[in-house]
Amino acid sequence: MTTNVQGAAPRNRTTPTTSAPTLHRPPADGLAGLAAMTRLVIRRNRIRLLVWFVVIVGLFAYVGAYYKGMFTTQKALDDFAALSNTPGIKALTGLAAAPATLGGAVWTKIWMTCALTLALGVVFLVTRNGRADEEVGRTELLRSRVLGQHAYSAASWLVFAGLCVAVGLFVAVSSAGLGLDPAGGGAMGSWVVGASVTGVGLVALGIGAVAGQVASTSRGANALGSIVVVGFYVVRLVGDLGNGALTWASPIGWGQEMAPWGANRWWPFGLLVLLAAGLLGVAWSLEARRDYGAGLVPDRTGKADSLASYAHPLGLAARLQRGPIIGWTIAIVLTALMLGSVVNQMSNLLKDAGTSTSAILRGTGIDALLGLMAGLVALIVTIFAIQSATQLRADEATGIIEPQLAGAVSRKRWVLQRLAIPTIGAAVLLALGGWVMGAVYGSTVKDASQGFRIAGATLAYFPAVMVLVGVAILLFGFVPRLTIPVTWGVVAGLWLIMLIGDALHLPTWVLKVLPFSATPDLPAQAMRWSPLIVMTLVASAMIWVGLQRFADRDIQPG
Repeated sequence: MTTNVQGAAPRNRTTPTTSAPTLHRPPADGLAGLAAMTRLVIRRNRIRLLVWFVVIVGLFAYVGAYYKGMFTTQKALDDFAALSNTPGIKALTGLAAAPATLGGAVWTKIWMTCALTLALGVVFLVTRNGRADEEVGRTELLRSRVLGQHAYSAASWLVFAGLCVAVGLFVAVSSAGLGLDPAGGGAMGSWVVGASVTGVGLVALGIGAVAGQVASTSRGANALGSIVVVGFYVVRLVGDLGNGALTWASPIGWGQEMAPWGANRWWPFGLLVLLAAGLLGVAWSLEARRDYGAGLVPDRTGKADSLASYAHPLGLAARLQRGPIIGWTIAIVLTALMLGSVVNQMSNLLKDAGTSTSAILRGTGIDALLGLMAGLVALIVTIFAIQSATQLRADEATGIIEPQLAGAVSRKRWVLQRLAIPTIGAAVLLALGGWVMGAVYGSTVKDASQGFRIAGATLAYFPAVMVLVGVAILLFGFVPRLTIPVTWGVVAGLWLIMLIGDALHLPTWVLKVLPFSATPDLPAQAMRWSPLIVMTLVASAMIWVGLQRFADRDIQPG
């Protein structure tokens, strides 16, 4: 007989030992893995980096080369300088330090476009590699390895800062190579104009970094960053229309006040770099303190008694896109106000510049100029329509689409209801923009009928806008992961043709198949219904084919 002593372990048995689970802790070095992450950021964004670089630098260089051939006399430059000093142009582009020089003319035409394009592009890139990756769980996967808390963010900031520097450097080289600097003055103005573009881009980098820490979603970060950049542009606009004091309250104004080919100031560039560094420091601090996946501003909880319309795709989409709809409406109205206010001045300038301007306007006289401006309004409306249409792919990528389709809503119904926003919205904004522009111009010539006349000219572009929406839906159906970049690439190409298409000398058959070129230039030309009917049929066919394909394919998140 054997006796077990109380508390003793039985013989011939092993007592299992339990150990505490090993917790994954981030490395003490917040930048551990920085080199590897930098390579990853470059690898993932190499096409986007190349596109932004080529578009901005190429646009500056092409406009510089074209203006060099267009403004061959001082009289033409003096006329351009007089136009630049009108309220509408000052509001849109600012006032060049030396507007009566070739460099000043190029600056007036394209500097603000290049600076704002780079700024918004950097904000979107930072969000894509920051808040968006954290939102879908990619950052969490990367941090499961030996990766410092700040390594991914710092790698993104380094790469996109490099983009800003490269763009500014090649803008300066292009300017110097084209001979935009005054004879005997050296290349100082070219270096200043390049640095000014870089400085604005670096500030936008800081804005995007902070927005990614404040907002809880990529949609919110993009919206916040874009609003801040556009807000600085508006502050600069108000300052230039006033006594100039508010211009200094905007970083975009600081870049403008570097005054290339004039004062050639370098100290505002120092302010831009310091502000960018300060914003990145704030983003670094916020990232160290906030919870993973959370933003400084948490998501708002939904109302218990929300509207019944939110249960439908159209109502929910209208609620989610309420901000962009309001923002684009304001942008269209402001643009139309500015364009309408400078019609007479621009007509006089182009008349003095000679016969070469007939190629720009595809005609002569004020009606041809109004037709060109109607096309510019239509392009801005197109951006709204494409942004809304490509949101279908964005909702699929983030998974928002799945709970909506889990109910009684069919895929076709979901797409068609969502397309009501870009379709109806584009028609309303085209009519509104044309009417405002015509009404402002009509007030200067005492002709109240101009509002409805120009509204008809802008509405003629509705089929062209819908063709591009059709491109987006066709891509959404067949190659969803390429929908957003390819669609925006097509829009960028059309924008470039609108800006400098007269210098490209495109074949006639190419112009006939391009939506905006095929649209009749009202009110300068007679109305032609055949291209509008053809484009409407093409747009309808692309939307239908894309819709059918989406109904048959699998959902592809990510």
